[in-house]
Formats: sequence, structure tokens, C-alpha cells
Amino acid sequence: MHFRTVLAALTALTLNASLLAQNKSKPSDSKSSESKSSESRPSETRSSQKDVRPAGIWYGIEHARPKQQGALRLAAYNAENLFDDFDDPSLSGEYDDIKEKTSEERLKAVAAEIRKLDADVLCLEEIESKRCLEWFRDKYLKDMGYEFVASEDVGYYRGVEQSVLSRVPITAVSIFKGDDAIVTDMESRRNADSAKRLGGEWAPPSKGTQQDHFQRSPLRVSFKTKDGYEFTVFVCHFKAGGKDFAQQRELEALQTEAFVGEELKKNPDANIAVVGDYNATPNDMATKSLRMSELGLVSAYDWRFDKDAPKETYTTHASARVIDYMIMTPGLAADCVPSSFFVLGTLHAASDWDFKKADTIPPPAGYASDHCPIAIDLMTTPDKPASAFSKDKPKFEEKKVATDAKPAGLRALEGGKSASAADVASANKLQASGWTYVMPEPKSKTAAWGNKNTKSTWYPGYWKNVGGATSVAQPTEADVFKGDGESKPKWKDGGSPKAPSFVEWLCSKGGGISPE
Repeated sequence: MHFRTVLAALTALTLNASLLAQNKSKPSDSKSSESKSSESRPSETRSSQKDVRPAGIWYGIEHARPKQQGALRLAAYNAENLFDDFDDPSLSGEYDDIKEKTSEERLKAVAAEIRKLDADVLCLEEIESKRCLEWFRDKYLKDMGYEFVASEDVGYYRGVEQSVLSRVPITAVSIFKGDDAIVTDMESRRNADSAKRLGGEWAPPSKGTQQDHFQRSPLRVSFKTKDGYEFTVFVCHFKAGGKDFAQQRELEALQTEAFVGEELKKNPDANIAVVGDYNATPNDMATKSLRMSELGLVSAYDWRFDKDAPKETYTTHASARVIDYMIMTPGLAADCVPSSFFVLGTLHAASDWDFKKADTIPPPAGYASDHCPIAIDLMTTPDKPASAFSKDKPKFEEKKVATDAKPAGLRALEGGKSASAADVASANKLQASGWTYVMPEPKSKTAAWGNKNTKSTWYPGYWKNVGGATSVAQPTEADVFKGDGESKPKWKDGGSPKAPSFVEWLCSKGGGISPE
């Protein structure tokens, strides 16, 4: 049975109309989505008509990273209120689920992102029910091998819950009820000593009525592969609502950490991940409580595929924040594939799109969710003990210069322009050595090629090798095409960069303006 609480009155405060898209068939979030109220951009960052950001993939990477042979991919994705067309009689009135029915177009878009992700274990948030998830799987993901499903009613008044689709057999499923769901007994841990250790300050008491339990209980799911590898996930969706509810999130995070601690007492080598939507940024105390836990937990972000990439590469939510995580025990961390963590970019609506008018002006085709999926790969054989993991151990593949790269073909020039024979020869040598030029990219909304406004900001261009090495200066025969080894440059102001050289253009894959 789904419960109704007075918290419904707190829903959808200070929503960002431009980024938090709702399905065409959904009612206004002023009634339906407590979680979206905290996941909005601050009102002062709303776009004006003159600086509209067009629909597109703003965060993450466009294509999922290749999966290492034999690896198991663990992923998490908030599917933003995924509802079926079945009218649940237990949900009526203001929270009638049939009003939340997800459109066919968006269901297909969510399925498309899941297909790109190709996760072996996919942890989901904001799913209506197990019935809904099985219907969605059977209709849109029938050939993906997701034989095993977990989803439990957590008693949340809006009727959404955490769920799992898995190719790996599930051995146990549970949620926390009654006394086990109480979080206020964690208040004693929000003290001066722990704040000092975490390098922050605990939030003041929440305004309004303080809940004594999880708003949405974590979903605990255990798995066992055919080779005998065992692991457990806690799929979480911590309380939303902005700073007014930071205390509640901190208590929920501390209680979840306590659950993990209890399991580690029984088995210090246990493979456990706390995944999902924390509704908190990396430096919020709710997140720090887990990623800086005295249990030795560690964030999957430490295994990101490119440690020099700009923050947008790992941003997970339309509000330009990182709020989705995978935080792991040392036992599971020992099994992570180096450089395998990534955020899969998904389509966002234009920054002037008003979600409150979604019934008449739907989001663009291909829009799936206001969150981006996250994923990391694990090698499950052998199952390494916790002692095999060290926080100081490199989590990135060694960057090197390829020596046997095959040229992919030079980029064609535009407007009837032609490069000199010397430039073509240099570009061919660079490509043969594995180098590609990455064009400068605008950072600020005012940045555009040819705009000399010195307040506009840009990510400068640089060279990137297929072996992982980078160089700010163009590699040459004089340095045996090794480059200068400098990382991708940070953004800077000063207005539009100059046009690329012919060699830079020929070695690039896109972007920029024609060389002069």
C-alpha cells in the first residue's frame, strides 16, 4: 500500500523550468514530483531568450565506453518517473498514477539509453512498480537478457521505487521497514568530531516536520554469477528538497553506511556498492559520509576513464550537478577495471523549455530523463580480497603514445580550400602516430567563434593520442611524435580563439571553423 504524507505540500519548490523535463502525459510537477524540486538549477541561472542553450547532449559522453572482455558492467540510472498505462487502484486523487503515464516516445528513449549502456546489472530509480518494470522490459528490452528483476514498494506517496534489471541471478531482495528504517538514531553521529574528519559542517535541523525514517528505503539486492562471484548493491534515492532537507539526507546516508558496516563486520571482503541518486553533490555531507567513510569506502569516480576531462564529462543531472554515485567497499573496489567509470550523456531539452507546459509543448524527441546513467566495469574472476585494494593504487590505465596506429583518414576541408602538400604530409604522420586534434570548445553561454568578448570562456584545443597521452603543443618528428605530455588545458577567458591551422583541421574529427 502506498502512503500519503504531508510532505506532498513541499513538492516542486523552485523548479528549473528549463531543465527538469516531464513526460508529455504528466501533470505539472508542482503536484507530482517531490524529487524534482531539489534537482533544479537555482532560479538565478535561468536562461534568457538571448542565450538559449539548444537541445543536445550537455554532459557525459555520447557513446558508452567499450566493455573489457569478461567484465561485468554495473550501472545506475534514474529513469525519471517511469510509469506504465495500468491504473493502480491504490494510487488515486492528486497522485493518481494514470496521470503519470509515460509517453511511448519517452519510453523508447529510456530503452535506447539502456541499450547503449549495455549493463549486466542495472540499478534504477523512480520506477512505478515491479509490474511496470517487467512490462517495460518485455516490451522494449526483450532481447537484452534481463532475466532477473527486483523492485519493492517502499511506501512512498508518489508511488515510485528503486529497482534492478539483471543478467546475473539474484539471490536476495529486501527493503528496510519498521525500526530498521528509522534514521534519527544516526543524529548522534552528526557531531563536531565527525564534521572535522569529513572537513565540513553538518546541516541545521530540517525545516518543517522531521521524518524519523527513510523517505524511500534503500533496496538491498544480492547477486551470484555462474562462476560463484557474489556481490550486493544498496540502490538508494535519498530525500530531495534542497538545503532544507540536507539533514534528512545526511541521516539517510549515515544509516545506509551503518548497514554496510554491519555486513563488513560479518565479511570484511564483502563486495558491496551503494548506488543511485543521492540528491547531494560530492562535497555535501551526505555524500562525504559514504565516500569518506571510516569503513574505507571509495567512489567509482576515482576510476573515471579520463581524469583530465572537464567536469561536464562526469556531470549526472540536468541541473549541472553531480548527484548520482557508486560508492564501494574495498573488496569490490579491488575488482574494478582501471579507467572504466563513465557517465553516458543523454539528450537535454533546450534551456528555455518549460516542463510545466509539457502537456502542450513536449520535450524534444529522444529525451529520456533529467539524469544521465553512470557505470563501472568489474572483473569478477578472481574475486580479489579487500587487502588487494589500496586507495593509493593507480586506478587509471597508463597513458602512452601509440606506435602502430592506423590512419583513419584526414578531415575534408570546406569551402573549396586546400592544404599544402607539407601540411597533408604532417597530418598523415600525426595520424599514423595516433594523434587527433581536439578543437577548442566554448564554455560560457556567450562564447562563439569570432566573438571577441573577453569575458567569454573557452576550453582550448589540444592533442590527444589513442594510447591516452595528451599534448598542448603539436607533436613533431623532432620529439618522435611524443608531444609535451601536458594534460588537457583548463578553461580560460579572453574571447574566441583563432582559427585552427590546416594541420589541426585535417587531424580533427569535428568542431571548429575552417582554417585560414
